Amino acid sequence: MDTNAASGSTGFPSAISILSEVFTTGNILVILGITFLILILYSYIFFRGSKWILKWYGAQRIQRSERSLLYSILDELSKKAGVPTPEILSFESEVPAMFTVGSGSKSFITVSTSMLEMFDELELEALLAHEIGHIKNGDVGLNTVTAFLAGLIMSVPNLAMWGSLLSGFGQPEDPAPRFFKFIATALAAPPAATLIHLTNPSKREYAADEAGIKLTGNPRTLAKTLEYLENYIPLQPVSDKFNPGHFHLFSTHTQQIRGYLSIFISLFDTHPGIEDRVTHILNYSNNLEKDALNSKYSRVPGFFDLKSWRLAMAASLISYFSLLFGIIVLITFAIKDFNFIVIGIIAGVYIGAVLLLMGTTASVSRRGQSLEVKSPTHKRIFLSSKQVFKRFMKRV
Repeated sequence: MDTNAASGSTGFPSAISILSEVFTTGNILVILGITFLILILYSYIFFRGSKWILKWYGAQRIQRSERSLLYSILDELSKKAGVPTPEILSFESEVPAMFTVGSGSKSFITVSTSMLEMFDELELEALLAHEIGHIKNGDVGLNTVTAFLAGLIMSVPNLAMWGSLLSGFGQPEDPAPRFFKFIATALAAPPAATLIHLTNPSKREYAADEAGIKLTGNPRTLAKTLEYLENYIPLQPVSDKFNPGHFHLFSTHTQQIRGYLSIFISLFDTHPGIEDRVTHILNYSNNLEKDALNSKYSRVPGFFDLKSWRLAMAASLISYFSLLFGIIVLITFAIKDFNFIVIGIIAGVYIGAVLLLMGTTASVSRRGQSLEVKSPTHKRIFLSSKQVFKRFMKRV
C-alpha cells in the first residue's frame, strides 16, 4: 500500500512542483524583462507621442504677440474649465482643421493656417472650447497614444510604396507601386481602425461638445461652425498631410482619402453625424430630450458608405489570406520540406487571428443599430461581431 501510494505520488506531481518547473528563475526574468520593455515603450509613447504627431504636421508655436486675442480667449476658457492653459501651434494646410495632443498636464492645441484665416474670434472660441472640453474630460492622453499607434500603422502603406520604388518597380503613379500601397493599406486599415474605434471616439466628441457649451454658453455658434466645416472640408483638394490614423483627433471629419484608396475611408468614420451632432448641441443647451439623443448616433451622409465599407473589408480579408500563402511558401523554403503539422498549426492560428480581427473591425466600424454608443465595447465585440461578420460574408 505504501508502495502504491508512493508510486501514485510520483505519477501525479503536485501543483507546486509543476509551477516551480514552469516559473524558473530564467522564465521569471524573461517575463519581467518583457514587462519592463512594454512599460518603457508605453511611457515613451505617452510622453513623446505628441511631439511626433506635431512633427508630422510641421506644427509651429504661435507667439503670444502674434495672436494676443487668441491667447486671451484660451486663457479665459482654461480658467473656466480649471485646466492649465495649453500651448497654441499652427500648421500649413488649406483644410481648416484643429486638434489637441499632449500628456498629463501638458497639452497642445494645433490649428491650421486656413482655419485661423477663415473664422472670427467668436467661432474660434467655440472650437477652442470644444478642445478644452477634451482636456477637461481627460481625453487627450488616450487620443494621443491611439493616434501615435494608429498613425504608425497607417504609415506602413507609404513605406511599402517607397520600398517598391527603391526596388525599381517604377514611378509613384505606375501600377506596381500603387498595387503594393493598396495591399499594404488593406492590411494596415483593420487594426488601425479597430484600435481607434475601441476608444469610443463618437461618445467623447459629444462629451466635448457639452463641455464646450458650458464654457461659452453659445451653442449656436458651435453648431453653425461645425456644420460649415463638415460641408466645406470635402470640397478641398486632397492633402497627403492627414494620416487616417489621426482622423479621430480633429474636431470634425477630415476626408482626405480619394481615388483608388477611397474605399478604406469608411473604416475611419470616427465622428458622429453632423445632423445628430447639431441637434444634440442645441437640445443639450435647452436640456431637451438629452437621453433620447444620446441613445443613437448616426454618421454624416456621404462619409460612411456601406458599399465602400464592404469592399474595404473584402480587400483586407483577401490581402490577409494572400499574406498567409506567402508565409507558407517562405516556411516551406526555410525548412526545405512541406510539414503538414507545422503548416497546419501556423495556418490555423493565423486564420483564427485574422477572423477575430476582421470580426472585431466589422463590429466596431460598421454603421448600424448594433453600434449604439451606449453599448459597452466588450459586448459590441463579442456579442455582435459574429453576426456582423456573417452578414458581411453573405453580402460581399
